[in-house]
Amino acid sequence: MNFRAVAKMLGIVLMIVSVFLMISAGVGLGYDEKEAMWSFVAAAAVSFLTGGLLAFVFRDATHDQNGRPKYYRREGLATVGLAWIVAGAAGALPYLFSGTLTSFVDAYFESVSGWTTTGSTIMSGEQIDGMSHAIAFWRCFSQWLGGFGIVMVFVVLFPTGGRSLFRSEVPGVSREAAHQRVRDSAIMLAKIYYLLSTGLLITLLSVGMEPFDAVIHTFSTIANGGFSNHSESIAYYDSGLIEIVLVAFMLLSALNFTIYDALLRGGPKGRIKPAWNRFYGSLEARLFLGIVAFSTLSIGAVLWHTEGLPEYGSPLLALRDSLFQVVCVITTAGFATEDFDAWPQYCRILLMLIAISGACAGSTAGGLKIVRVVIMVKAAFVSVRKMARPRVIDQVRVDGETLDEGVVASVTGYFVLWVAVFLAATTVLASFGTDLETSATAVIATLNNVGPGLGQVGPVQNFAGLHEVSKMVLSLCMVLGRLEFYALVVLLMPTFWKR
Repeated sequence: MNFRAVAKMLGIVLMIVSVFLMISAGVGLGYDEKEAMWSFVAAAAVSFLTGGLLAFVFRDATHDQNGRPKYYRREGLATVGLAWIVAGAAGALPYLFSGTLTSFVDAYFESVSGWTTTGSTIMSGEQIDGMSHAIAFWRCFSQWLGGFGIVMVFVVLFPTGGRSLFRSEVPGVSREAAHQRVRDSAIMLAKIYYLLSTGLLITLLSVGMEPFDAVIHTFSTIANGGFSNHSESIAYYDSGLIEIVLVAFMLLSALNFTIYDALLRGGPKGRIKPAWNRFYGSLEARLFLGIVAFSTLSIGAVLWHTEGLPEYGSPLLALRDSLFQVVCVITTAGFATEDFDAWPQYCRILLMLIAISGACAGSTAGGLKIVRVVIMVKAAFVSVRKMARPRVIDQVRVDGETLDEGVVASVTGYFVLWVAVFLAATTVLASFGTDLETSATAVIATLNNVGPGLGQVGPVQNFAGLHEVSKMVLSLCMVLGRLEFYALVVLLMPTFWKR
């Protein structure tokens, strides 16, 4: 392991984060929020000087005297795993310097929740409504960067380890882009991200949302993050039109980005059909929309027919709230218009199940990803059939492609890791006096980058009441979920660090 090279790259990451912090300082200047502005300037200075020192001291660490690279896959994985931890620390500084949050643990939790696009928050409703424009901008801007923008920086900065980092950040995309240059693929996916962002921003402005609100909700929606500058979240606007717009773009951001890649490549006449074929030929995409439809209809029906919920006397209103909450949960966006923790048990359980499954691979959504669930289910059926007819050759196939045993084993291993971390983290939270429902759903919410859970961490609650140790465990869960476990878990293996 080339520790010096990793330190240099982490230094560069800190320097880049300082630029993002200065953008937020500019927002504070624009709104004449001097205290907030100087908080971001100070945070940017600390981040830039620390990063600059690391980059300077280890400036020759990534190449030898002949210019040959000394930065390989192990260094790439170490960098991407540690970068989120380091960026989380740098992103926590503005919360502390501005006095928005007084505890480093709380500030770190809020920062990591932003970078990982989780959307879980420490802040109370009063704190959210009273925070400065600069802090509100930073919370959502960090989600937009964490959603996809920052991986573009990684790929450009780390050409040798770029493919390793690209695989860590965008699962499901690298397989189809294996024969393309990494940078070209990154640029294409960046275009998609920016086009979706621009489209949503223009649409929100056109339906009457204030410019500042439109900008920050564009950041958090395209990233499927869920932060808002209002304690009531999207319910603040009480607008069915805004909800429809957000639902549409949450769904678009939760589909595999290679579908849009087909739209941007080739001539005008040859774009629609390849994109449609890629969408229609994707079992994952069809299942994703099918799950959304089933969950919306079933939850809406339960809400409409449940006594004690007079606000749902109209089936259309029940479907409206059901659709918005289902999409927010399955895409792991984490917005809310209703307290679904007060809904019937069936609705609560179904929402937690789709939170675990998540949306499509190669998107900004979190969760296990539907394609992994499909592979595991098909692998289970193959195993059962082999027990009955051991001589029959039967393999797992997805979208007409036969998966080798290594892929199936990798998916199974991923799920085993997920279960192990879920059980361990839930046990830790419960050991500090948190009830089981809150403990389990808090871990589900952070491990799948969803945002709200149930109980004490429900959609109208926050995570402030948890023990400090629990908050740090959940911060780790956010990073584990965002990096799909492997990029961070390998750091815990002693053999990984051997030279």
